Amino acid sequence: MGVVVAGSLNIDLVVNLDRMPLPGETVHGKTFQTFPGGKGLNQAVSAARSKAVTSMIGALGTDPYSAILREVMHAEGIDAQLVRSINGPCGTAIIEVDSSGQNRIVVIPGANAEMKASEASFDSFKPGSTLLAQLESPIDQLVEIFKNAKRSGIRTILNPAPAIDLPESLLMNVDFLIPNQHEAKILSGLNADNRDDAVKAAYRLIERGAAAVVVPLGDVGAIYVDKENVIFQPAFPVNPVDTTAAGDAFCGALAAELDRGNSIEVALEYACAAGGLATTKNGAVPSMPSELEIRSYLAAQDN
Repeated sequence: MGVVVAGSLNIDLVVNLDRMPLPGETVHGKTFQTFPGGKGLNQAVSAARSKAVTSMIGALGTDPYSAILREVMHAEGIDAQLVRSINGPCGTAIIEVDSSGQNRIVVIPGANAEMKASEASFDSFKPGSTLLAQLESPIDQLVEIFKNAKRSGIRTILNPAPAIDLPESLLMNVDFLIPNQHEAKILSGLNADNRDDAVKAAYRLIERGAAAVVVPLGDVGAIYVDKENVIFQPAFPVNPVDTTAAGDAFCGALAAELDRGNSIEVALEYACAAGGLATTKNGAVPSMPSELEIRSYLAAQDN
C-alpha cells in the first residue's frame, strides 16, 4: 500500500563528548559531525529501507543543507512531491552524545514550521495505506492531516515526540500512538518507568482517545496495549554506540511491517530489532538499518 510520513527534515550537528556539561560548565568535545536527520526524515528512511513504498509531507528551505536533505530522499527512493520549498533555512538539531551513548537534543524548527495540511493530498494513496507523523511540525496542521487521513481510510500512527499535551481532536484520529516512557508519562500524567507502569499509562491514553498504544521501553523491549490486549516484546542484545534516532528506526520499521499486513506481534519483534540495531551506529539517517540487516539479525537470534 505505502507509508506516507508527515514530519520534519533537519540537519543534525552532532558533538561527541565524554559527559554532558553541567549548567554554566564548559567541557571539551571529542568529535563534531554533520548528519541528515529530523524525526520525519529518519522515520521515512527507516520505512524505505524496510522496503515500504515511502512518501514525505514536509517543508525545506533554500539553504545548502536543504539541498543535502533533498538528495537523501532521492537516494533512498522517497517520494518528495509533497515536500514544499520556502525561503530560509531548513530545520536544525544540535545533538550531544556522551561516552555511554546517551544523547541530549535541541531542535530549531526552521522550514518545518511551515508544513501545511492544505498541501497534503491523500487522493493518490490507497485506503489501507499508512500515515506516520511526529510532533516536530505544527500541531494544528497535524490535526487536519490526521482527520483527512482517517476520512480517506488510511491507518494512522503518531509518535508524540517531542511530547506536548495533545488535543482530543488529534488523539481520536490516531490508530497507533507510540510514545516512549518519558513521553507516555507527560501525556498520561502517570509514571511509565517500567513495564507495569507503562501499561497503566497506555490505558490512560486509550481512555483519552487513541485506539492502541505502543510504548518502546529501551533495552527492556516494547509493549502494545489496546482495549482487549497487552503484548510484550523483549529487547534484543546489542552493544550501543549512539542511541540517537533509535525510536525513529522503531517507528519506521513498525509502520512498514503493519503496512505489509503483518500482525502487531510480528511488527513489534521487527521494530524492536530495528531500534536495537540503530543504536550500534553513529548518526540518525546513517543508523537506520535495512530490511536485510533486520531479518538477518532476527534469524541469528533464532539460532
